[in-house]
Amino acid sequence: MEEKTIGTDVNQVEITSLSHIKGLPHNIQELLRVSIDSFFQNRANNDKSTFGPVLLLGPSGTGKTLTAKAIHSELANLNLVESNGEMLNNTAELTSVLLTADDNTTVFIDECQALNSKAQHLLLTAISEKKLYVPRGRARNVKREIPLANIVYILASTHEFQLQDALRNRMRIYCRFDYYNIEDLTGIVKQRADALQWRYESIDVLKELASRAKQTPRLALNRNLQMAWNVCSSHDRTTITMADVQEAFRLLQIDSLGLDSLPREYLKQLAKHKSMKLNVLGSKLALPRQTIASVIEPYLLRTELIEKKGSDRAITDKGRTHLETTDL
Repeated sequence: MEEKTIGTDVNQVEITSLSHIKGLPHNIQELLRVSIDSFFQNRANNDKSTFGPVLLLGPSGTGKTLTAKAIHSELANLNLVESNGEMLNNTAELTSVLLTADDNTTVFIDECQALNSKAQHLLLTAISEKKLYVPRGRARNVKREIPLANIVYILASTHEFQLQDALRNRMRIYCRFDYYNIEDLTGIVKQRADALQWRYESIDVLKELASRAKQTPRLALNRNLQMAWNVCSSHDRTTITMADVQEAFRLLQIDSLGLDSLPREYLKQLAKHKSMKLNVLGSKLALPRQTIASVIEPYLLRTELIEKKGSDRAITDKGRTHLETTDL
């Protein structure tokens, strides 16, 4: 009789400490550990200063949100307010979040570069002065001052230079995340599987899940490990086999480099021509140019499957070889 698992969802594991985050770069962990320890030491000496603010930078899926939650837990704050830049573009919404926060609140804003200029300015004022200035009645030019609580601010961004200089420079703790190697990703997948008591027939199973994750923990866990477990569970088993992994990737249409059908179609379109303009590719794929440039192309460029010259895109020999040897 096989052991029972403690969850069926890959995200049913609560991270309460930075030390629980497998693969967190040593420099980031050390920086945050020193900052948190210093904060508590200052508190013990009756220094009422606020922790941070923190700016987490790096590509999507590399652990910024998980780290923000771990910081919140380590600070023993009671309330975590999670939002993103697009949701808080209405300054009234952002004002509401800040006014309802108390001294035990962490405000985490993901993709903060999506905040418009007015919202960024309001946030800068809140952080710098611990105050908000709101119109008094109908007199828009007469404002009243409202003090704010000692809020912990954690911002995350994939495009830091879309932030206003003043806001970016106001941050005290900078953490830069990057893509992960296969060894670190394998360790991350192993830690999560072990925490959930999801058994696996060998470490090679985990390496295969990691190798098709495009160097990001989010894909390794939320997409690859979760689907492998779903396949395993559908067969009424609790041990993930290599056959389960291969079936999972077949269902997801994920190839050996972690590409799904959309980037492969992108490569197929390029393979038909010597080069193509971005706007032409957009019309062929029925996608906005910005989506192609920001979502599809970065990994293809990083793995040297394509090359870019101005607005022209061309497939490389490596890209052609990958298409020719991929059978899905």
